[in-house]
Parts: sequence; C-alpha cells; structure tokens
Amino acid sequence: MIKRTAAKFFVMLFAIVLFLGLFSQSPYAQHKKHVRHHHLIDSIAAKISQSIFYPQNPESGTITYGLNLNITIAPRQVVRDEIRQIPQLAASMRIGLPANFGVGISLAGNYIANQLSVYPSWSYSSGPFSIAFQNKFSLWLGTADFSGFSTFGMGFSNAPGLILGLRADEFLLSVRIEFITNYWQYTKFGPDVVKRHLTEFEGEAFTFAIEQDAFGGSRINWGIRFNYTRPDYQLWLAFSDTRQRILTPELFLGIIL
Repeated sequence: MIKRTAAKFFVMLFAIVLFLGLFSQSPYAQHKKHVRHHHLIDSIAAKISQSIFYPQNPESGTITYGLNLNITIAPRQVVRDEIRQIPQLAASMRIGLPANFGVGISLAGNYIANQLSVYPSWSYSSGPFSIAFQNKFSLWLGTADFSGFSTFGMGFSNAPGLILGLRADEFLLSVRIEFITNYWQYTKFGPDVVKRHLTEFEGEAFTFAIEQDAFGGSRINWGIRFNYTRPDYQLWLAFSDTRQRILTPELFLGIIL
C-alpha cells in the first residue's frame, strides 16, 4: 500500500517537474555556455550559474536551479523493508545576494517524507578554494497508511553548517558538515499522538558532492550524504525506542537546469 501510494505521488511530482523543465527549454530561454536568463519580473533578468552544492554563492541577482533524485538507505533494524529505499525527488534554488551573501530554497518529497528548507549563507573565495557558513531551517512532514491505521508526522529543525569547496577545471568538489537540532516534533499513529517541544541535538550530517560538465552542454551533480543521527530525525516512521545515533547513507544524482 505504501509503495503504491508513494509511487503514484512520485510519478505525479516528476511529471510536474519535467513539464517545468521542458518549458524552461523553450525558445524564450537564452543559452550561452551553460548560462541562461530567466525573467523573474518583466524588467529584471536573472542569470543562472552552474552550481548547487559549491560553497561560493551566485553573483548578486543570479539564480541557480537544480533537480536531484535522492535515495536514503535506511537501516533495516529500524525501518520496514517496504519503505527502506523509496527515492525522493528534490528541487533546489539558490539566489545570489550582495556582499557574498545568498539564500537557498529546497523542496524534497516522496509522499512519505517531505521537507521544505530555507538556508541563508555567506561565502568567501580565493583562487580555486571557497568556504561558506550556512544555516538551514527545515519544516518536514510525512504520511503513510499501514494495515489497520494511518500515521502522520511533522517537525521543525535547524542545521548550521560549514562548506568547503575546491574548483578543479570543470569539476567543483564540495564537502559539507551540518549540526542538526530538532525543535519540535508531532507524530500521530492511529489514535495515539506523541508531541515533543524540547530542543534536542539530533546529530551530524556529512555531504560529499561533485559537479561537472555532462552531455549536451549541461552540468550534473552527484555524491553521497552520511546522516549520523537519532532515528526520530528523517526516519520518523521507524517507531524506534532507541536514542542512539544511527549512520544512514543517502545517494544523490541531479542536473542543473
């Protein structure tokens, strides 16, 4: 039941994103060396740069769009087999601001687990090296139907972090570490409700990403993220009573639109 519902949601979401991607490839979009101009307002043009993960923020007034497919390999001991590896579609946007500041927005979902994140940042670059300080605010929610009852969960988290980057020819290499704190969580399964309002440190996340040129003049990104957190973060369907941290790898592959 969960697989079928998640699959329908994923196909619908992918179709919407594909339509938007095809629309952005229309003759109204201008192409030049992987750079496009999208008109946010009739009189304002925003240049699209070529990076989603690299710490250096886009130039002021520049927007970067990205689309990724994520697969989290949840530990078998805490999550049901049928939801261990359901892929998640993630759309991202980075906006360049003055003085090397920037803000990013990402929306990831697969019906069971969905997350909206906003993350302001400041970056500094020197030669092929770049560094950024980032603070991510995330609202997550999810729902699933089991035999006999349905469940729903939501929560709010914050994850300050540090990103290091290296530019090597057409390759952009990035390493990011985040420190995740959960501020509140609401979970309802059947008639039972569990609420948490305590501020709790959940763990760390380490991300290794590579962005490079690909087919047809486009650019792709790929890499891996390691979540070393308690099972109630992201794995909210685990219903686990353990408070120990668990290592959860997450693979991702995407394209810069």
